[in-house]
Amino acid sequence: MLSRERFAWVWLGALAVVFGAYFTYLSVNADAVAAMHMGQRILVLAVALGSLGVIAALTFLLGRDREEDGSPTPIDERDRRIDSRASVYAYYVLMAGIIIVGCVMPFTSGGWTIVHATLLAIAVAEGVHASLVILGYRRGLRV
Repeated sequence: MLSRERFAWVWLGALAVVFGAYFTYLSVNADAVAAMHMGQRILVLAVALGSLGVIAALTFLLGRDREEDGSPTPIDERDRRIDSRASVYAYYVLMAGIIIVGCVMPFTSGGWTIVHATLLAIAVAEGVHASLVILGYRRGLRV
């Protein structure tokens, strides 16, 4: 398994676990979260996003493929095309989410609801990207 595919698997799992735990915590403890101060809410969010950053950094540093002489494995055309195609679809998902968040939600809700909807749109777009990278390496690139 290539390092880019490994990273996509770990990233997809990390997104599911971290954001699943974050949004579950928010929904189960809705009354306690509503009573939190701004700093406490930002701290909870920072813990979730910080853990994603640590997971991504460790996966990247520990999972890089190396040639026999120690140099990193070069990115070839297939890797670029897989990432490009996955990025296009992830961009469409992200834009749909941000249009809903930026154009519809300000008229119906506000505050942290918009923040959480934005985070959900970003997480879904990243999940789509990682899933399509995995599919690109598993099933091959179809033109």
